[in-house]
Amino acid sequence: MSSHMVVHYDEIGTKGNNRSVFERCLERNLMASLVGLPVSKIEKVNQRFLIEVERERLPEAMVIASRTFGVAWLAEARIASLAYESIREGALEIAGEGRVAKKSSFRIDARRANKQFPMNSHELSVRLGDDVRKATGLKVDLSGAELSLHVDVLDGRALVYTEKRKGPGGLPVGVSGKVIHLLSGGIDSPAAAWLMMKRGCTPIYLHFYVAPDPKLVLETKIPKILRTLAKYSGKSTLILLPFSVYQVTCAEVPSENEPVLFRHFMRLVAEKLANEFHADGIATGDNLAQVASQTLQNLACIDMGGKLPVHRPLLSYDKAEIIELSKTIGTYEASVEPYKDCCAIISKHPKTRLKPMAVEFYSRELDFDALSEKTIMQGSLAVFDPHEESMLITPLRTEATSVRR
Repeated sequence: MSSHMVVHYDEIGTKGNNRSVFERCLERNLMASLVGLPVSKIEKVNQRFLIEVERERLPEAMVIASRTFGVAWLAEARIASLAYESIREGALEIAGEGRVAKKSSFRIDARRANKQFPMNSHELSVRLGDDVRKATGLKVDLSGAELSLHVDVLDGRALVYTEKRKGPGGLPVGVSGKVIHLLSGGIDSPAAAWLMMKRGCTPIYLHFYVAPDPKLVLETKIPKILRTLAKYSGKSTLILLPFSVYQVTCAEVPSENEPVLFRHFMRLVAEKLANEFHADGIATGDNLAQVASQTLQNLACIDMGGKLPVHRPLLSYDKAEIIELSKTIGTYEASVEPYKDCCAIISKHPKTRLKPMAVEFYSRELDFDALSEKTIMQGSLAVFDPHEESMLITPLRTEATSVRR
């Protein structure tokens, strides 16, 4: 036996003539996230989606759908015809369940999207509320009701439902293009990736590893973080690059300059990869003045010479806010696990205002352009599908060929 859930979006509804692009992307993402579940049908009706799924799997489907960006909220819905008696029957059924659950008060929230329906929203609320009150003995309370009955009068049918489950909101992943996202093993960068996804971006993760073999990275917390993020984004791509290439070449760089210089190098590599993966920008977990390398002056040095925008969605967050966000999205526990991360380069006295000419000097003397190409040549690619157990890892490039995305 099937049940239905109604999925509402919010920000998408403010779009103009291209709203259908956002709607189609949200529909695709919903279907992709629900793969493997017995979903019979998904249809768009009056600026919302109605999804039919096997009743026993509905709770699971609602949890999954509630993580899909673009979804404002969703609810289990009863389908009624446009005959008033059918709507009344659905409302009484839910109200009866509320009474069994010892609810004492209720309110009706009726919305008429179908203007051909003979009663307007207020008239339907009043009549339906009176019938529910008489049939159940529940009290009407418009401001503090224990049970809210929602009725949507749509084209061809009406929906009756009660408890709403909040979604993440934002825009569907994919509508804003792709970004190369610098992923460390810390708390900040996964939270930043989540925020970029909320604005419709598809992150392609770039991780510099210290381990002698990229396959060893797949035995660390990095896949755990990706699995959590993939609950929101679907299939994820992870680029793994060895830190050793840079480390050997730059061994003589003064330690006080090294944190900023390495981040400048990472940005250069990310931009090269963005061209190959058709990404429109770079994203990081930088947070203004959190550490020495993230002062305004050093961020300018990191971005120096770049042609693509660098997005820093956590720029104005404080650490407590970032930790709270990471706990909310589910990445915190994995992020605090021990892991030797090249992004955690520690200098006893790092410079907070490295001079641009210093970055130019080392970039030229150490030939960062050639060094970045050498690093990419030794890279690996891992693709994580949330519907599969393992991650497949392959060479990013060979001497004879290069990746074209």
